[in-house]
Amino acid sequence: MSNKKYVKRVWNAGIIGLLAVALGWIAAKFWHPGGEWTDDAQVYRHITPINTRVQGFIKEIRFDDYQHVRRGDTLVIIEDSEYRLRLAQAEAGVRGQQHGGAAVSASMNTTASNVNVATAGMQVASAGVDEARNDMENAKADLDRYAALLKKEAVTQQQFDHARTRYNDARARYDAARARQTQAQASRQATSVVRNEQAARLGQSMAGVSVAQAALNLAQLNLSYTVIVATCDGTMGRKDIQVGQLVQPGQQLARIVDDNQVWVVANYRETQLKHIEVGDEVDFTADAVPGVTYHGRVESLSPATGGAFSAIPVDNATGNFVKVEQRVPVRIALDAGNDTAAVARLRAGLNVVATIKHKK
Repeated sequence: MSNKKYVKRVWNAGIIGLLAVALGWIAAKFWHPGGEWTDDAQVYRHITPINTRVQGFIKEIRFDDYQHVRRGDTLVIIEDSEYRLRLAQAEAGVRGQQHGGAAVSASMNTTASNVNVATAGMQVASAGVDEARNDMENAKADLDRYAALLKKEAVTQQQFDHARTRYNDARARYDAARARQTQAQASRQATSVVRNEQAARLGQSMAGVSVAQAALNLAQLNLSYTVIVATCDGTMGRKDIQVGQLVQPGQQLARIVDDNQVWVVANYRETQLKHIEVGDEVDFTADAVPGVTYHGRVESLSPATGGAFSAIPVDNATGNFVKVEQRVPVRIALDAGNDTAAVARLRAGLNVVATIKHKK
């Protein structure tokens, strides 16, 4: 065999081998029998912003970039001198309102005692009026009898005059009793008016105490906001703040990536959805964790495509239409049987390759 033919055969065998390798790679990449495959998938975790609720200068920062923290750990302390002064002012306001209310309450108790005394005096005066009225009526009856007997000369003028004097005295005592009764009624009404006024003042004072207590609670709450703590177990993001920096309410100070929950969102083509249902088993791998296959299940399917959720969704009626295959996000939950250490290595945003198994 000539050298030329030998080289040609080797060349052809090499090309055939390369084509076979290429076809094998393409088949492994795009042909996945028994499951729906996609490499358009990412790892998700809750990323919680840490915000301040009060204004102030940062006094202390107690975390570093990418540091792991526990829920309740102190992250940032804001200068609290101003808030402590406001708290002291609110406490003084509460004490002042309570002192004023106690004074009004004591005065009201005294006035209530005076009202009781005046009521008793009015009752005594009323009883005296009744007694004086009865005595006057008896004296009037005696006077009328003596007047009739005097006309018949059955009694002397002296006896008649005595009966008339007794009637006049009884009537005077009755008028005096009426006057005492009127005075007692006026006194009771006056003390009742004072009591009502003091009751109104007491109500105002109690309202003032409530307002002062609310101001105290607000001052205590604002003081507590000067200590900013971690809201969950997780890893801190970048530290973009410095000691002495002035922060405003609502300003974001840092972010924390939650340890407790991790899931995958795989974006499948719309033509693959007919084979995907909630509960289907899923296997996926991550480039960042070689040699580990994770297991999960389809937890839910998005009600719309990713394009429909975009800020400016595509409107095919505005121009020439070109059909573009859409993708639908599918949420995948990890099974509890996955290795805990391997799951901890899944960081938010990592790319994964997911395969949803067909049901048998």
